Amino acid sequence: MRLKDEVVIVTGGGSGIGEGACLLFGKEGAIVVVGDIVPESALATSTKIMNAGGRAMHGNLDVTNVSSVEAFVTDVLHRYGRVDVLVNNAGGPVGFQSVLGSTESDWDRTFAVNVKGAFLMSQAVLPSMIENKSGSIINIGSVVGLKGTKNRAAYSAAKGAIIALTRAMAVDHGRDGIRVNCVCPGGTLTARWLHDLTLQPNGEAIRKAREQETLLGRLGEPLDIAEAIAFLASRQASWITGIVLAVDGGVTAS
Repeated sequence: MRLKDEVVIVTGGGSGIGEGACLLFGKEGAIVVVGDIVPESALATSTKIMNAGGRAMHGNLDVTNVSSVEAFVTDVLHRYGRVDVLVNNAGGPVGFQSVLGSTESDWDRTFAVNVKGAFLMSQAVLPSMIENKSGSIINIGSVVGLKGTKNRAAYSAAKGAIIALTRAMAVDHGRDGIRVNCVCPGGTLTARWLHDLTLQPNGEAIRKAREQETLLGRLGEPLDIAEAIAFLASRQASWITGIVLAVDGGVTAS
């Protein structure tokens, strides 16, 4: 087990990539702390982990709210005394528009959930990691932060900021024994993404087009992204920090 007895927080762990990461961390022996703004989803994920023989706790977490973040992390530290790994996964697009089509509220919300959330969570766990001279933070970016994508202005800018934040944190805290890396998923078959497709009259055509964009001819599964996250969290990646890893079936290469 790569992460036996490690205390791992995953934000947005109630669904999609976050859920996939939580389930894999559980199999790898970690104590998984599932945070999600939807309490029922966090409970469902932690229950799956425990039913499979793993260890988990869950809690309601709004990463855009400093009081929610501080209460959540304080509870984890009270129970376990440390945080070994933080996965800043909570996020996602708020609307699909160019700069001209974006509203100020959509822009602010996109940056709050994607960038401010990672900032607040990292700020909350870093003191204990620094005290222990050990820790791994994995920020979840996106391929839209690496390449231009139509009608994704706010989301592309926010994920580009996550990439820059990752590098800055890696520089600031490497000598504290803390590694900070970023995983940038490509098109991934999460329940949310599949649901969004059903709302579009040409959803199946969009899916096929996205598949053809990849060099491997398929879209990703949450486990594909989770495996990369778990690797970067583990001791196998003990000399890796400040990297931006695209897990996208080769989309950014083409």
